[in-house]
Amino acid sequence: MKHHTLLGGAAALALIIAVPVAATHQNIGLRGAFTGQVDMQQTYVPAASWQQQRLQAQLNAAQGYQYNYAPAYASTSGYQTSYQNAAPSYGYAAAPDYVHVEQTQPRIQQYAGLRGLSAPRSVAYDRQDASTFDRNYDVGGITVRTNALHSRDMLDWQENITGKTVTLLANRANGTLQPNSVYLGGGFKGGLKWQTTEVDGQFPILSRFPFFSDRTDDTAGVFAIDNAALSFTSTFGDWTTMYLQTEYSETEYGSDQDEFQLRKAYVVFGNLEKTPFYAAFGRKTIDFGNFDSYNAITHNEGAHYFNAVSDQPVLELGLYSNGFKVSASAFSGGRQLRVGLAGEENNIGNYAFNAEKEFRFGKSKRHAFTLGGGYLHDSIYRDNWTAHTFLGRETGTAPANFIEYRNSLVNGFAEYNSPFFDAMVEYTTTLKPWAAAIPQSADGTPLPQFLIDPTGSTTDLSNIDFDENLSTLVAQARIKPRVFGRRMNIAAVGSWGNISDDTGNTTAFGTTTSFEKNQQHVLSAEYPINDYLEFGAEYVYNKGFIPFVAPQLVSNDETQAHAVNVGFKARF
Repeated sequence: MKHHTLLGGAAALALIIAVPVAATHQNIGLRGAFTGQVDMQQTYVPAASWQQQRLQAQLNAAQGYQYNYAPAYASTSGYQTSYQNAAPSYGYAAAPDYVHVEQTQPRIQQYAGLRGLSAPRSVAYDRQDASTFDRNYDVGGITVRTNALHSRDMLDWQENITGKTVTLLANRANGTLQPNSVYLGGGFKGGLKWQTTEVDGQFPILSRFPFFSDRTDDTAGVFAIDNAALSFTSTFGDWTTMYLQTEYSETEYGSDQDEFQLRKAYVVFGNLEKTPFYAAFGRKTIDFGNFDSYNAITHNEGAHYFNAVSDQPVLELGLYSNGFKVSASAFSGGRQLRVGLAGEENNIGNYAFNAEKEFRFGKSKRHAFTLGGGYLHDSIYRDNWTAHTFLGRETGTAPANFIEYRNSLVNGFAEYNSPFFDAMVEYTTTLKPWAAAIPQSADGTPLPQFLIDPTGSTTDLSNIDFDENLSTLVAQARIKPRVFGRRMNIAAVGSWGNISDDTGNTTAFGTTTSFEKNQQHVLSAEYPINDYLEFGAEYVYNKGFIPFVAPQLVSNDETQAHAVNVGFKARF
């Protein structure tokens, strides 16, 4: 049986190599995807990696041996390879890091996918044979598999935030996902959250909502499940990949949101081995911006303010080739799960564009510099009604003086990746002021000093003298030293948010609020115990308590708080 499977795999490999368009995919992926760097005459592959195993399988097959790796690793006739033995690797450690392989014919192109495929990118250079992570089961004649690398790629809540569409296609092209199978995956993120604040009840830590502590407390410590998800990936057919993700979280917004949700459900149409074009349709993260966080646990401010996730179906059309990716998305104009909101409900009234380009350099092309940016046509920052959820907008009451206008978002980022060091800077801003940040009275009327003509319109932006756009700047860096044979993440991340102006606004209760700027700075460390479990800890400094629900009533941008978070991420 193995012999017939091997021959079938060899025929499939020969067919793929024969497709001319495959030769256009020279680059492996954006943002640090270095596995299997392509060179048409010679290349370097990670020791004990799946690329090395594939090449070894080809050599064994040519010599008439049977090999227990997947059929895709079989050899084609006349494909000659010289192979140099390397020491086995354990976990993410490989010694030596790379094995030199010479080839007399061009080999099949490899794909590592957008943003390194195995996030966090601390392990992108030690990726092992994907088949070693497979667990296969026969359920009613259907092959059901698990693969920890694929789960890591798709169920990481800190990195590869907007890159998962292409990751699905790349994981199929590089052999991580086998054809005609259903992959079951799981991810868990949780731990201890502890914080102290200098103002009772004002806990500004991001990515958690303020329902874990009493308003009279100045210290809070809780155990929390940030995310617990099950994912299903179908690879039936050469051109169709389906992905579903159900998720449980204790950090949802109070009683207005369900703890258990179907967060993602979409289909990707494409085959990177045959064409660089693809399409996706369904409920998914909107392809806008980057928003990766090097933090072990906490999101940075850019992700917190601007990461867009759909509630209604999104149509995404894209191209991915030679380190360049561009996409266009269209979706309903109504309120989305996060950030997206345009005028007309149930009409296609919102869209997004995103593009990024990776440049490789250095020895063995193990360094990369990526530039990218995006545009979201309309956002939740389009009015002065700060109801946070669908239920809040359905059952709540908008301000009597309702200010509304289209407010687009733009994003730009630059990132450097290497085996030891990563760094990124990202800037996102609205193109107009956030209407809720314009200093205004309790009924939503702008204060007189912010009106060009105090007797004129109080809803028309052209008569409002306020030009502070909502924006975030994120700068982050990390080193990835080997500790006990595995790569450890040690990261420093700074976030600066600009919200309003230093106005000393007075609320209806006679108290003064300030919501000009806030900051979040994090030092964190994270260590992989094995391929299925990581532990992390972080210290978070926050300055500014500015909740995005009714910020004019309770904000204080001078509040300082300190947090310590300890947790883990598990997957299968």
